[in-house]
Amino acid sequence: MEKFSHILTTYLVKKDIVDADKSSIYQYGFQVGLEVSINTAISILISILCHMESEAIVFFAVFIVLRSYAGGLHLKTYFGCLVCSCMSLLGLLLIVKYVEINSLISLGFVCISLVLIKMLSPVQDINRPLSADERMNFGRKLNFAIVGIVVISGIFYLMQMKKMLLMVSVTTIFMVGILILGRINYERCVRKTK
Repeated sequence: MEKFSHILTTYLVKKDIVDADKSSIYQYGFQVGLEVSINTAISILISILCHMESEAIVFFAVFIVLRSYAGGLHLKTYFGCLVCSCMSLLGLLLIVKYVEINSLISLGFVCISLVLIKMLSPVQDINRPLSADERMNFGRKLNFAIVGIVVISGIFYLMQMKKMLLMVSVTTIFMVGILILGRINYERCVRKTK
């Protein structure tokens, strides 16, 4: 993606569409945009092939909010991140498709997972340390996200939407795993720098 975004930016600079002084900003924007677009397109394709579009929307609604404010594992390469995220989505969709769990147990897993997420977060990345203000701000936003997820889970429970509730459950459990792996990776990186 970096090479393609460089070619695109160079072309736009030569055509005087982009200011050469700001080319690195444009290149970064193109790279991020391309990466997100590819990941989104593949995720949509996976959900369509599994006939689980609604479940995928629930997954992304819960995962993106939690990931934004709780942090987690960051992989070194875009390709590694793409493969890992797409395989994770596929795995969670298949679990929801083929596993039956009592709704009360799913709701219990959601609650336990959210408590663990709150305890483990925020997980920092070695390349992006958080200030005390950022940690407090992320903590407040995470609290709102947790309340929202509890409310949505309660609605799914009351409306007997077992598959949707299970999707929230496996997503929050998955997020706990991402936080644990992220914390292990961060501590390993900190030890290497000492």
